Amino acid sequence: MSRFHFLRSTAIGMSFGMAAACMSLPAFATAPVAVTFAANSVWAQEIGNLTHSDNSIDYTVAVGAGKTFQLNLLSRNPNVHFKVKDQTHDKKLLDTLKTGEASWTLQNATDTTYVIQVYIESAAIGSDETAKFALQVGQYGASDMQPPTTAVTFEAGKPWAQQSGSLATGATAHNFTVAIAAGMTIKVNLVSSNPQLHFKVTDQTQNKMLVDTNSAGANTWSESPAAATNYTIQVYADPAALPAGQKASFALQVGQYSSGIAQPAPAGASTATSPAPPASSK
Repeated sequence: MSRFHFLRSTAIGMSFGMAAACMSLPAFATAPVAVTFAANSVWAQEIGNLTHSDNSIDYTVAVGAGKTFQLNLLSRNPNVHFKVKDQTHDKKLLDTLKTGEASWTLQNATDTTYVIQVYIESAAIGSDETAKFALQVGQYGASDMQPPTTAVTFEAGKPWAQQSGSLATGATAHNFTVAIAAGMTIKVNLVSSNPQLHFKVTDQTQNKMLVDTNSAGANTWSESPAAATNYTIQVYADPAALPAGQKASFALQVGQYSSGIAQPAPAGASTATSPAPPASSK
């Protein structure tokens, strides 16, 4: 065998050996970051850094059926973008490099797991540069946006209590509860400059709807129960009556006094806010 033939055979053998070795090496891809939500929170925030060599980070999040899925990407670098893929149905949904969006919202029909890839093209960042970002992930339904039920209580010697608040897009109802003693009269007044706000009253003790002022025609109501009764009062508006960004303030006045002895009601109203994304710490 010639020396050339031996070297050629050896080189070929080494090439196949190295190729086989390379094919058997494990992949070192970074595992996606699982997005989780703190108790009683509809928002999560992930902070990350992109570089020329590590130019993307993947996140996964499971979103429940009927929830609104929302993403906000915050970065001082305009070249940071994100892609969204429906992993459950193997479907690409969005690439903000093409759309120019920094926020995106989807009404989620079924339980779905999504993959969000925050990325920057290598050509858009120098080898010694870092692009910092904050990814805000929200999943919420109507019940999450609704303010918590508020208990109405009375100060000693005062027959009236007043609760102030506001309704907004995605938070179009606010429930109040109040306990009324036997032999007393309950009176409810709703004060608002928006005529589309109404209230319903339910007798919790008997599980019975008593009034809906949308059909009654006046935002006032009273009753003198024979026995001690717990009531739920829901201030609400038709969602169509509250366009995006609009709030409707109200004052709910609840009176409890001896039957036949009416008392002047207080006056006034103020506003309340709905849940918002977390403040970025990027």
